Amino acid sequence: MNTLSITVSSTIKLEALPKAEPTPALDLLFSRAHLTSVRDESIKDYWIERLTQHQPTTVPISTLLARSDPALSACPYYLCCELVEYTAGMNDVYVRRLDNPKDVGTLSEHYKKILRESFGEAIIRPVLLWPSLFILGLQDDPEVCTTDVNNAEKQPLSEVLPKGPQAQFWISRMNETQMIFHQSNENMNDQPTNQRPNGVWLWGEGTHSALPDSPLSVSAQSPELLALSHAAKATLVSYEHLFNEQTPCNDALIEIPIDEDPKSLAKANLIAAQAITLLKSGRYTELNAQIMKKSVLYNAKCTKFSLRKFWKKSVNTIDWLRTADD
Repeated sequence: MNTLSITVSSTIKLEALPKAEPTPALDLLFSRAHLTSVRDESIKDYWIERLTQHQPTTVPISTLLARSDPALSACPYYLCCELVEYTAGMNDVYVRRLDNPKDVGTLSEHYKKILRESFGEAIIRPVLLWPSLFILGLQDDPEVCTTDVNNAEKQPLSEVLPKGPQAQFWISRMNETQMIFHQSNENMNDQPTNQRPNGVWLWGEGTHSALPDSPLSVSAQSPELLALSHAAKATLVSYEHLFNEQTPCNDALIEIPIDEDPKSLAKANLIAAQAITLLKSGRYTELNAQIMKKSVLYNAKCTKFSLRKFWKKSVNTIDWLRTADD
């Protein structure tokens, strides 16, 4: 009895989604499955839960990512340190994730040098496959409660700054790093870039923990989901390989990215159609699909019996995503 999960991911705003093309497979899946929702949980959170599904408690992201780097194994505490862009609003400052983390990959050593100036006491390690993210390995408990970067970029900075006994210490470090980035960016004005980070965001505090390898088979595309899957030591394969397995040995996770190209939506629908076929054939006993709508993660759980709910009205998935929160 194996479960196949497909995650529809998108880095573009909902209003920028391709014009509504026929998506009958996606429409069928999200219309007839049992739909649940979780506010303030991201696709990243869902994948961590699945990749570490046999753990008794939620595994912090830094704990998972650090396990794949031997240089961090001697550190009992961790913090994620993500390169971001700070922007000024009407009455506050906002933190924004980089649109394309791959753009900073060639300057990884340069940014690591900047981080050493503010976090010299920490072991600073880049995260493989996630160019905008570093892990700080710490010997002492940071004693801080942070806000996930996905949630932080939706709110004024004053409302999402770190809290806890050592909060002011870490806030001052972030401010110090921002000033160093300002000077560095001025010195690099002659170098072309699409989006240049001007600071860091600290989040995802965790502790060292011995985690077992993930038993999942995974097909991922985005840097962060690839990094999580690699760190969990899941079996990385193509979705074509998964679909061609006659007798699946493991539960499987597939990421389907959507961008401005209408072809990406057509491909997502094709993958959903193939997944439904596998469900009907009995190769998988359950099909799950995840998608973000505004700040809510929707998860559709479907069995082959769910597909027989002919009385449920089919709704165009893209139109549904563009509507206001229910």
